[in-house]
Amino acid sequence: MIKIIILSFITIASLFANELVVVGENPMIKLTKVKQTKSVYLGSYLAQGHLPANATFRIDAPLEGIVEKLYANIYDNVKKGTVLAVIKSPKILELEAEYINLLIEEEYNQNELKRLKPLYEAAVVAKKQYLMAQNISKKYQTQIKFYRNLLLEWGLCENQISIVTKTKKAITEIKIYAPISGKVADLNIYPKMYLQRGEHMMSVVDATKTHLEISLPINFAKELKVGATLYIEDKAVEVESIAAKIDPKTQTIAVHLLSKKDMVVLPDEKKNIKLFWPREAYEVPASSIVDFNEHPSVFVKVKNGYKLVQVTVLSRDISNVYVISKELDKNSQLAASGAIALKGALEAQGND
Repeated sequence: MIKIIILSFITIASLFANELVVVGENPMIKLTKVKQTKSVYLGSYLAQGHLPANATFRIDAPLEGIVEKLYANIYDNVKKGTVLAVIKSPKILELEAEYINLLIEEEYNQNELKRLKPLYEAAVVAKKQYLMAQNISKKYQTQIKFYRNLLLEWGLCENQISIVTKTKKAITEIKIYAPISGKVADLNIYPKMYLQRGEHMMSVVDATKTHLEISLPINFAKELKVGATLYIEDKAVEVESIAAKIDPKTQTIAVHLLSKKDMVVLPDEKKNIKLFWPREAYEVPASSIVDFNEHPSVFVKVKNGYKLVQVTVLSRDISNVYVISKELDKNSQLAASGAIALKGALEAQGND
């Protein structure tokens, strides 16, 4: 016959301030040894990716032209300065040709002015001829300025125009470089595609700034701390923030996770993830957990019977529960079956 001993018992309301032991052996009760683990499975959750505005770099076509070459693919990891695409613009080449021709004509006219000036000052040539050369020079300078502005308007930058001015060689293609190291998040172009200036080509995002939002049960979220490391499969994430408010409908707390290396979820993407917590805990059968006085507990085998031990449940899966308790160790044996009967015995004693 199973007996119940309550040591230092004061009131049934303060049971967990005392030891509760069910004395005796029962062949119907099967024991199982706790399993230590260093990775707690927290469950599967729906995560949504978020990215700060300053971590997204939109690349639009700087000029009208044809995509001559495309080196990037969607979701590629790229380094800052990597060539992503090459654009050729027939219109730019035409404007460059006009601009270079004017530069050559103006250079010739300047040399002519230098030749005529001492002759004009020595009254060897007529004033009219010298002034005509000056007027032609002003005309060329005005046209050069006009075409320079056109090249800027069509998409060449000041540095590129300076190179054309110095070398008098046309830039035949425009290279599109990665503005940062990151991941190609979207790609809207293909080889031989004709682009209008300003048309969206692709975006590069800084993967290190991606954070995920998930809603965790209250008991899980309360155990977490900002800065703690969790894992989504084998990818580490950091707890960036924990909401101060509880969602009254779902009884969950919003937690933001920051990717430490690779993006787990893309910005605005919703995806089911499996979350793991790298901490020491005990894996026990779900059948060994009982609710006693609104506290999750287990019955641990002791010398004279079965001792009731309060535990903190971290998570559950289909058949196991991950718990922590100062009263458990790697050698603890629990009542895996028959725990309900032991609980009934304690409750009967309390009613008495």
